[in-house]
Amino acid sequence: MSALNEEKTNIQEVDAVEKTLDHGSSTDSTDEPRPKISFKTKMAILSLIMMYESYLFTLIMPAAILAYINADLGPDPRYPWITVCWNLGAAIIVTVGGRLADIFGRRWFLLTGAISAAIGALVGATGQSIPQMIAAGVLFGFGGGFQEMCFACAQELVPNRYRFATLGVMIFANHVSSFGPLIGYAFVKYTGIGWRACYWFCFAMEGATAVMLWVFYRPPTFETKHEDDGKGKWELVKELDHVGLWLFTAGCLLLLLGLNWGGVSYPWSSAHVIAPIVIAFVCFVALAFWEVYANLKYPILPPRLFKKWRDFTALLIVCFVAGMLYYSMNVLWPRQSTLLFLNSNDTIIRGVYANMVSFGTIVAGWYCLTVMPWIGHERWQLVGFITAQTALIGSMASIGINDKAQAIATVIIVSACNLPPSPLSFGMVSLGLDDQNDIGVAVGLISTFRLIGGAVATSIYVSIYTSRYASKIGPTLQRMTADTGFSGSLTSLLKATALNTPAAYAKVPGINPETIQAAMLAVKTSYVGAFKVVYLVAIAFGVCAIASALSTRSVKKSNKSNAQAVHLETEKETSRV
Repeated sequence: MSALNEEKTNIQEVDAVEKTLDHGSSTDSTDEPRPKISFKTKMAILSLIMMYESYLFTLIMPAAILAYINADLGPDPRYPWITVCWNLGAAIIVTVGGRLADIFGRRWFLLTGAISAAIGALVGATGQSIPQMIAAGVLFGFGGGFQEMCFACAQELVPNRYRFATLGVMIFANHVSSFGPLIGYAFVKYTGIGWRACYWFCFAMEGATAVMLWVFYRPPTFETKHEDDGKGKWELVKELDHVGLWLFTAGCLLLLLGLNWGGVSYPWSSAHVIAPIVIAFVCFVALAFWEVYANLKYPILPPRLFKKWRDFTALLIVCFVAGMLYYSMNVLWPRQSTLLFLNSNDTIIRGVYANMVSFGTIVAGWYCLTVMPWIGHERWQLVGFITAQTALIGSMASIGINDKAQAIATVIIVSACNLPPSPLSFGMVSLGLDDQNDIGVAVGLISTFRLIGGAVATSIYVSIYTSRYASKIGPTLQRMTADTGFSGSLTSLLKATALNTPAAYAKVPGINPETIQAAMLAVKTSYVGAFKVVYLVAIAFGVCAIASALSTRSVKKSNKSNAQAVHLETEKETSRV
């Protein structure tokens, strides 16, 4: 009997130890000595970090200075597409490019991304019209999609135990690009060429990145990747999932176009908006059936990935909703801060306000470097950050006209909480794969879902706050100007609120200084109510993300081993010794 009890106790102890090793502690799962990362690998990762920085500058800088570009080359109502095209291109290319790179090798795809972005910067720097600037945005998006593959590329070059640490270093390294908006405003104020300096800066960064990649980044070539199966390039081209590729591309493109057109270029009830979204839905349904039931050697979206709910699919949902929460800040904060808190016309002060979200990114970089890789428990880190984001974004609903300090502090903290789920998801997905040859498409889908989530959020949030504002401004304006002695037309005054400047109000017949102050206050009050509704809606999305995060699981400690997916071509002989 005592022997039976002893055996039962031993079994329980073994189970507990296995559970701890698989999902709990941050202790190593192996007694193997920690491998060293060679100088060549470090330089390859440095080139990927530089590519990531360049990619971020092409995203952040043009978005910060859009108004100056439109003022110089416009006005043109199409100017928002300068940055919209970046999202369109990147969302599609990062997954498609990741899958193609899984099959054909990564080096030339990354070089294509850097060169395309450099050409885009050159087009932007010399642009003489808004359509030319949109073309620059298209090239930025095309290049950015390939460049965002850097997270998959870096992870496969290091031992599995160092993947989270490598991701932490990459996130920490974006301190410079985090000041992109402020740098952009400084270029506008202090350089003779103004906003064009931003594009020349991006051109220099992308050019240097291309050189770094050419010299140091030499991952497995096509021949190395296929030395076992002996397949040629044209043979693999014929075996590609061409139908899936076109269905995925068409679905993403039409969905993003419909979302960006809705409520801006066309009414939501317009066929221009409804048709693309419906056709996109049909494409995605057809894609799902095709990927599952077609006999494909290289599916664009391997069904085996989506069967792993806790290791993959749940993380897609988390990143989709995290994108929605992140873009609630990126879309709303510039508008909210300008309307409620920014009383200065100083260009640098505007840059500081535009940089608030990036200040949170800097804080997150320190966490990702010093804490995230070493404490394990990735699932609970994910749950904690998503919960904090949801609560804090909800608290933004209480922000009023006089709550500037609370708003700034909350925005920075929310932004700091929003970034870590991305590297956590990248690492959790990559270390949960059964086949490391899928790392490009798996990590790419994380980025695609985050970008699409952002596009969906942008459409929802902008639609809510514009419609809410439109319904509130009339009654609020009438109520707040009733005792100001205004003798003119309320309709004329309402039209002036669209610009909300003293010059616009001065043109209204019967206006007086007291009415102008009351009208400006009415605009602020109406927007406060509109932003409140948006932030409350964001809570619902956050709850969905929390539920999905709870259904994930931490990386098994046995997966954090010394195993390494690939070696650089320049280190092949060393790795064999």
